[in-house]
Amino acid sequence: MSSEPGADTRPNEKPPRRRYDRYVTRTSTLPERGYGCVALESPTDEVNVGHTLRAALCFRAGLVILSNASKDINVRRLKTDPGRAYRHVPVVHTDDLFQGIPEACTPVAVEITDDAIDLSVFVHPERACYIFGPENGSISQETLDRCKLKVKIPTVMSLNLGMTVNIVLYDRAAKANRNRAWKADQSSGKPVAGD
Repeated sequence: MSSEPGADTRPNEKPPRRRYDRYVTRTSTLPERGYGCVALESPTDEVNVGHTLRAALCFRAGLVILSNASKDINVRRLKTDPGRAYRHVPVVHTDDLFQGIPEACTPVAVEITDDAIDLSVFVHPERACYIFGPENGSISQETLDRCKLKVKIPTVMSLNLGMTVNIVLYDRAAKANRNRAWKADQSSGKPVAGD
């Protein structure tokens, strides 16, 4: 670039964004990229909140968001969370569920709707916040409208909230493990099952 004033610039135009060379040459040692977190919209039953916290700990969810939770729910005294997951997984209480979702995280509504994708074929986003409705109802239409993705578990009837959280988080973990194993087999030259 010339050091003369006005050189290589046009009026009312932003200068080009500078791109810096990456100075780190090592490859990442992260076993997996991204994260999953859980948001409960208007939970009322402490049993299900306890199951949710326990699932979050077991399946390494990065965060649990409780939106408009019943005042009777005390995450420190949940009988269904003997591991005291709140000490290992951050829990955020909020009135606006979307204020608790981390930046660059895709909200995924877990709800039985006509446009929801079947969980068995669902490809989980790298960074996802799985939103679950209350035990005695569905996710609000306002929340559904703000979710980029919707997923459903193919069942004959609706499931318990705590069980649904476990199934979705297990599915995410199982598919991530399967993908890691497949990539390892590909790089080692081993035959892949089904070949």
